[in-house]
Order: sequence, then C-alpha cells, then structure tokens
Amino acid sequence: MDKDTIAAISTPLGEGGIGIVRLSGESAFNIINKIFSCPKEKEKDYPRPRYLYHGYIKDLQGNIIDEVLVSFMPAPKTYTCEDVVEINCHSGIFTLKSILRLVLESGARPAEPGEFTKRAFINGRIDLSQAEAVLNMTRARSEEAVKTAARGLQGELNERIEHIKEMIVRVRAPLEASFDYPEEFAEETFDYPALEDELEEIKQQLEELLQGVERNRAFQEGVSVAIIGKPNVGKSSLLNALLQQQRAIVHEIPGTTRDILEGYMNLGGYPIKLVDTAGIQEGTDDPVEKQGIELSRKAAEQAKLLIMVTDGSKKLSEADQEIASLKHKEQAMVVAINKADLERRVHPDEVARQCPEAKVVETAAIKKEGIKDLENAVTDQLDQIMEPGSESPVIVSVRHEQVIKDAIACLSNALNALASDPLEMVSLELQHANEALGEITGETVNEKLLDKIFSEFCLGK
Repeated sequence: MDKDTIAAISTPLGEGGIGIVRLSGESAFNIINKIFSCPKEKEKDYPRPRYLYHGYIKDLQGNIIDEVLVSFMPAPKTYTCEDVVEINCHSGIFTLKSILRLVLESGARPAEPGEFTKRAFINGRIDLSQAEAVLNMTRARSEEAVKTAARGLQGELNERIEHIKEMIVRVRAPLEASFDYPEEFAEETFDYPALEDELEEIKQQLEELLQGVERNRAFQEGVSVAIIGKPNVGKSSLLNALLQQQRAIVHEIPGTTRDILEGYMNLGGYPIKLVDTAGIQEGTDDPVEKQGIELSRKAAEQAKLLIMVTDGSKKLSEADQEIASLKHKEQAMVVAINKADLERRVHPDEVARQCPEAKVVETAAIKKEGIKDLENAVTDQLDQIMEPGSESPVIVSVRHEQVIKDAIACLSNALNALASDPLEMVSLELQHANEALGEITGETVNEKLLDKIFSEFCLGK
C-alpha cells in the first residue's frame, strides 16, 4: 500500500454544529502545520498527543478560513495505525470544502471511499469482518442493526471463526502427519468414529453461525411490505395512517393511485419499506391503469409481507380471493378488513377461513382506528417467518453467509469422503473449508474483493 497522506471530510455535508476533516499518513502533522495557526505551537511539548488545540485555519496567503480545534494522534495507536489529524471546524458545505482544499494543496491526496478503514485493516488493527461491521454501523436502519454491528466491531465473529479454524487445524494435523510418515501412522489405526464426531462438531458450529441470519439481515437492510387490494378499499388511507402523514392522495373515485408509493417506518425493531400499490382488478382497458396493476403484482411478488386490504362494508368477491392467491409460501400476510366504521358485511372468521395463514384485523383507516392492531399483526407475522435470533456472533452480510455455507459444504464432503475415500480427500476438504473461512477474516481474500468491499464505504470512513 502506498504511503500517501490521505484526507477527506468525515462528517455529512450541510449545516451543523461541527464538521470534521480527517488526515491520515506519515505527512499528516507536517501538512496541518502549514495551515494551522495555534497560540501554543511554540511550546516545547507541542503537539501533545490526543490534545485539542484551539486556533485558526489560514490559507496559504495567511487569510483566516475558520476557527477550529485540532487533534494530533501519532501512530500506531490510531484508527489507521498511522499519524492522524482531525480538524474540528464549523459545519457548512463551503467551510468544509475550503479546508479540505487547503489540506490537499498542502500535500495530501483525496481519500478513496473506505480508505481509512481499509488502511486500518491492512495495518492489522482490525480484521475484514470488523471492517465490514463498520459499514453495517454506518448503514444501520434500526436499533437492533446497531447492536448487531457493534458486536461485529468487537470482533465476536472473528473469534468464532478463528476457533473453528483452530479446530480444523487440530483435526488435519494427525492426518497430514500420517501422509508424511506413513510408517508411523497406519491408516487402519485411526479412530474413525472419533474423527467423524470431530467433523460433525465443526459442521454444527458453522451451522450455528447461520442461526437468525435472515432476521438479522432484515434489521439491517429493512423489510418490504406491500399493501394490496382492489381499487377503493382504502389502501392509500391505510398507508397514510401507518406513516402518520398525508403520503398518498385519497379520493372516493376508484383508481386514484396509479403508481407505486413508498414510505418508511419502524415496527418492532424492523425498518419497514411500506409500498402502496394500485388497485388490482381485471378487465380494465386503460393502458396507464394496466401498467399500474402490473407494477402492483411485481411489488407484491417482491415483498416479504403483504397487507391485503378488503372493504368490510362489501361481501368478499372472487377478485379478493384472486388477490389473496398472490401470496407465495415464503411470504407472510395480514388481512385488514377496512371501513369497519360502516355496516359490516365481512366477518373476520370468514376471512380467516379463506386465508388460514394470515393474521386478520379490522380497521377504519380514515378514522385511524385499528392501526395499532395492524402494526402488532405485522410485527407478529414478521417474527414468525424470521428465524429466531441467536446470541452467537451474528451474520448479516450475504458474503459471510455464502462463505460459511461453502465451508459447511466442505465439511459435508469430508464426512462423505470419510466413509469411502482415502483420508487425503478428507484433509483436502478440510483445507478448502479453512481457506473459505479465511475470506471472512481477510486472510485469504484477494485485492479485487477488497476493492469491492471498501468501495461501498462513504468517503471519510
């Protein structure tokens, strides 16, 4: 890795109390000293490590740009294990960009996305799973996602992976010794039942890491919930009531919603993307309405949970049954019998018989009645279709999940080989499993994958 000193704005651009420009590299101190004027710079112990110095950032002509606080953090006890400087200035787009421009003119280069964290990984301060946990922390959409990312930052996943890798090494060691010294380790003397038990134990520990993976990913990435139903049953009113804002136009004329509308909320720890769809009906000749219905079907197919809305003041029809049939087996469903403030023509028991897997609630969206029951039903249904959480280190990344599944496949192959193949095949599968797990911690990862991972980070992190 190059030794350039990098710099970036590490806080969001916009008005705020404080903005931070961060530098990292062997020239960080020299660069800041070119543009930072501090009353204490003539003191013998200047700059003291991890001490906030008050002063002014000046351009190369000596004009004051901003009043700031600057901290000097010498290597190796820094985020990147390099010399780091942080300039705490007034937050504002032009203030931050002006200071960054001065830093770059003074010898730094612009940091690439995620380059600070990439340097922390390359310099050995964190492993790759911790680096990815940093990304998860910045992208967290719920409190549960923050907790999951925090556990990753603490290195819990790394500890479990390293423990499993050590188990693999212990199992492989006598096998490899027997290949090198066959006269001392006769194959028929191996305790095959004990070896099988060890392989099963490693496989089980890998499988435990996948417990709750779908649930944890839902907390991190969010869950898509589609509101579906016939025209004029109150889907948009329900969207507005759930979001507690006038997100969709509501009118008594059927077909008001022609496009997909989205809103975001948090229920039971789940970040929810709520999708209001056009009313689904057959026999329309309106090309715009047809396109809206097609979009509705696609939204319903992609959702994790469906809120099917029916008009409780009218009897159920074949169209309602056809809409209910859009649910596939991986999805959950809640049926909202809306317009409960009008004369009831639909009873919850009738809906429950037709949709036995669905949770049924009654609502009056216009009056915001039954909304809490609907929210509870959505949360309960999501809890049911998500695997239970686990107190083991959690997996969120699709990459981590696939790597662990690959390692489990290697263990399965090793167990099959144990029954019919030479022990060399068992050892080879264990080696493959070990190498696969190294992709999580970063031991066996290639530069192309590293670039892909860190390119997803924001600038300044």
